[in-house]
Amino acid sequence: MKKLLLLAVSLLVVNSAFAGDVKFLVSEDLSYDDNIYLTDGNEKDSFISKTQAGVTYANPIAGSGLELNATALGGYNAYTEDNGKNGFWNAYANVDVKNDLLKIGDSFLYTSDQANSELTERAKRLNNNFYLSAKTSTDKKFGFGVVANDSYDYYIDNPWKYDLTRNRLNAGVQAFYNISSKTSAFVEYVYTNIAYRDNTNNDSDGSAVALGVEGKIAQKVSGVAKVNYVMRDYSHDMEGYSSYEDLVGYYVALSWNPTERNTVRLSGERRFEESVYENNRYFTDTLVSLYGSHKLSDKLTAGLTLAYENMAYDRANNNGVKRSDDLFTVRPELDYQFQEWLSAGVWYQFRNRDSNTNGNDYASNKGGVFVKALF
Repeated sequence: MKKLLLLAVSLLVVNSAFAGDVKFLVSEDLSYDDNIYLTDGNEKDSFISKTQAGVTYANPIAGSGLELNATALGGYNAYTEDNGKNGFWNAYANVDVKNDLLKIGDSFLYTSDQANSELTERAKRLNNNFYLSAKTSTDKKFGFGVVANDSYDYYIDNPWKYDLTRNRLNAGVQAFYNISSKTSAFVEYVYTNIAYRDNTNNDSDGSAVALGVEGKIAQKVSGVAKVNYVMRDYSHDMEGYSSYEDLVGYYVALSWNPTERNTVRLSGERRFEESVYENNRYFTDTLVSLYGSHKLSDKLTAGLTLAYENMAYDRANNNGVKRSDDLFTVRPELDYQFQEWLSAGVWYQFRNRDSNTNGNDYASNKGGVFVKALF
């Protein structure tokens, strides 16, 4: 299906003769990190140069009400500390076709960033994600929808290649009650299958039922918020492990614009996340992030991100302790818009992880300056 999607999009691009809006992006971020390996003791610091370049394309498809979008980005991260080990390339590509009721697309990622917050080591990997969402018109009181995505993670280096290379398939249905043309309440059922390439003891089937609201939720507030009940059945029994797990989770992505000069965004999620820590198949990941920005002048914008994450593990380690980590992030930044196409800024980020197990604490201070051009 993904190949058919890419072929269809390619044909649409050719037929439109690139008549859409094409923009090019280049950026440079120079930063300093006092703890590049995220360790507690014997920290190594480095200056880092992150160079990015890419292109975006958008074009309404005549007579269909759909819009074709494509993005391609790539770059290199260079370190003054052992660049042969730490320097890495990254690439991202996405193509989709969408309108207010339909979105279908495919994205590709190549990176060496950490796989998740459990890890401190970089993990070179590829990810391909096909996604689809569609629903009936909001003109009537009741509507229906479908959601699906197929995500494949391939880890290039050991040991993550064995532990984490896997495919995750989600497919679900939704029923909507359209409070207005801009606001909908919904119930949702999603089936999930996780299949590992090698580590098949962690193969599982699961499902989630959710209740939520999306669209314009309040005056000047829009987005989506839902609570869900998640169930997971493991395909292989293992001595000392439970084959059935469940949790009450949530997903929030809300934006509030109280004035033309201010923006507030709240995001968060509580979910199962795959684990490589000792005897754990997973950990429960609870995240919440708050971002706010204020335009100090027509060209100068100040922003602040506050984030908290808790990683809780179900099984005790070899010392009889159930690991629990708390991760805090604070990131202030300033952005100056010289021209519509040119901006620059400065930023600082502090991250701290407190753990109840030895060797998993760390603190990190990073700061940098950037320049970005979009033309």
